[in-house]
Amino acid sequence: MPETDAPPAQERQAVTSRAGQATVLQRYAGVLVLLAMIAIFTVISPDRFMTYNNWIGIFASSAILGILAVGLLAPLAAGVFDISIGGAMTVAVVGVTYLFQITGGDFPVPLAILVVLLGAVALGLFNSWLVVNKSVDPFIATIGTGSLMIGLSQLLANGTTIADDIPTAFTDFGRWQLGRIPVGVFILVGLCLFAWYILQCTPFGRHLYATGAAREAARLTGIRTTRVLRIAFICSALGAAIAGIVFAARLGSGPPSIGDGYLIGAYSAAFLGSTIIRPGRFNVEGLIVALLIIGVGVNGLQIAGLPFWVVQTFQGTALLVAVLLGRRKGRR
Repeated sequence: MPETDAPPAQERQAVTSRAGQATVLQRYAGVLVLLAMIAIFTVISPDRFMTYNNWIGIFASSAILGILAVGLLAPLAAGVFDISIGGAMTVAVVGVTYLFQITGGDFPVPLAILVVLLGAVALGLFNSWLVVNKSVDPFIATIGTGSLMIGLSQLLANGTTIADDIPTAFTDFGRWQLGRIPVGVFILVGLCLFAWYILQCTPFGRHLYATGAAREAARLTGIRTTRVLRIAFICSALGAAIAGIVFAARLGSGPPSIGDGYLIGAYSAAFLGSTIIRPGRFNVEGLIVALLIIGVGVNGLQIAGLPFWVVQTFQGTALLVAVLLGRRKGRR
């Protein structure tokens, strides 16, 4: 019988078992980190952290960031950046309140929301036109359009916060609660379910991931990558617009520089989420865990007495950790 270098069956089974355990650990490491954070903050501040009101606060503060981030999953899954979401959210906040102000509060609320959503679709189409038809780098193109949106917001608001003639029906919508859970959380849950179904259960979701993995190869197999990118940019713009509408309705005013503060947080959640549950893919389940990690982390550190700058620092750290973990997996 000829000799062979193949390892014995038991050794191969042991290697396969260790690889499987490592994969499971990698998929759920973020969940374990979240549970560890909850345990630590509970021990540090049991009377403040593990309370119903505090958890409602965590969910409420994560809702708008989550709505922005779930829309961002589409272009990231398709392999392109959309930096304009901060400007898109800002112009949505200012735009919807501006419509009320110039009409003395008589502009119909559903029509104002529809106008802002149609504006978001136009922004998504413009971004995709720059990237697909004019071959502009997505990063550069969306930085430019995001800056344009910020400038437009400053023009509409004349450099001040719009707070006059906001209809009660609009603020009632933004401040509606069920069991003290704000409406933004329910909108986020609905969008997450919709995004999960699209990404995991439809041909378009598979086309989105295929375009992100290798756009030219996907095109050669018959996938309409131009159409995929166009829809992806529309999704991120719509997510930003919905986040802006919910924010403006909850606040009852339109500050002209709010979106930039959410940009890093949305990218941190999306990239951190891509290392959890389905490592290597931008996925909804991972995004939810990442949002909770960021929300619990910021909340717990603030309760522990750390100052206001902890929010940006924690979000930036989460983004760097997620990118480094992604590069490590890519090298493997």
